[in-house]
Amino acid sequence: METTRRRKKRANPMENLSVHLAGPVEKDSRVLQAEIALRRNLRSGSWEKFVPGIRTLATSFGVSPATMVKAVERVRKDGWISNEGVRRRFTIHRDVILKSKGGDQVLRTLLLLAPKSGRTEPARGTSQLLLHLWEILTPNGWSIRFHLDDYASGKRRQKQWDDLVQLEKPQAVIAILGTPAMAAWARDTKIPMFFCGGAMGEVTVPLAGVSSSLMLEEAMDRLIGLGHHKITLPLCERVPSFAAKLKSTISQKLILSNHDFISELNTPSHEESGVEIFRHCLDRAFAVDTPTAIICMDWREYIAALCYVQEKGLSVPQDISLICLSHDHSADWFKPVPSHFMHPLDKLASTLGNWLEDMSNYTNYTLNSSVRGTWVPGETVAAPRS
Repeated sequence: METTRRRKKRANPMENLSVHLAGPVEKDSRVLQAEIALRRNLRSGSWEKFVPGIRTLATSFGVSPATMVKAVERVRKDGWISNEGVRRRFTIHRDVILKSKGGDQVLRTLLLLAPKSGRTEPARGTSQLLLHLWEILTPNGWSIRFHLDDYASGKRRQKQWDDLVQLEKPQAVIAILGTPAMAAWARDTKIPMFFCGGAMGEVTVPLAGVSSSLMLEEAMDRLIGLGHHKITLPLCERVPSFAAKLKSTISQKLILSNHDFISELNTPSHEESGVEIFRHCLDRAFAVDTPTAIICMDWREYIAALCYVQEKGLSVPQDISLICLSHDHSADWFKPVPSHFMHPLDKLASTLGNWLEDMSNYTNYTLNSSVRGTWVPGETVAAPRS
């Protein structure tokens, strides 16, 4: 009876890849970010003895093989890996890694949460912030775990957050656009929580963010200075305390300029979000009086507003001015170029990084860093027609 030969199963190089590998990186710093991602995986022990091949790494990190070669070479020069031997595979030198900067510390885990539903689905701004944090924290022994979670509605998701903490065991949590429910949960579970934007409600946590109220003040000053007073800011699915602050800003600016504040015209609101709900808010404003200017909180709302006014046969900015309080890299592709605000994400990441490096300050709940976005004039603002 002939013995059947069993072929030895070839190892799959993808099996040892961390499920939390860095995603695609930005063009202007691909080598650096690929290097950071590679070092992070080496520190966290994603691979036992050998690093996967260049092509496997390049695919996982979303870069070209040529870019990956440069990143690997930087790590090799520090002695973290070597490719000596017959098969020329990159061997991991764990002793060198542990002795390197940050290696004398216990690896610390940061859980970074971003909302995934409704108006706040993460855009490139979240990716940029994440990359800045990687660059700041990973050399100092931090491992970043990134999760999307459906908390934009403001509801408390006790079980989901508890499960994430149990899974990742983080030393701290950063929430993009945090909510009062999340701040209350962090207080109850006694986990260090930092907000990057958002609203805290009655429970305070350290917060670093771009001040929407400051940007709104500047936008209102610019519009009122040109003669506008029929100004509309749709507020869809905003935390009540946050929405109230923005309504107050618009009301004060209009009253100081001797104009009435009309809620349905100036701040039509809805507790939910979505394109149809946003358009319905605009319908309510136009039912009161035709606005001469619309201010949008984010880029998707700006696009919806632009389509809405064009469907009504109105021209921008001749008939109606448009301002967006945020930025998107595709803005320059639009004509007219949107008038908007740039957010200094590098400053936010630096502030959060400094707080995390000195966790003793976490008990100082008054930590609050609000920065103003930078005004970009664009081409969508003009004086109203008389």
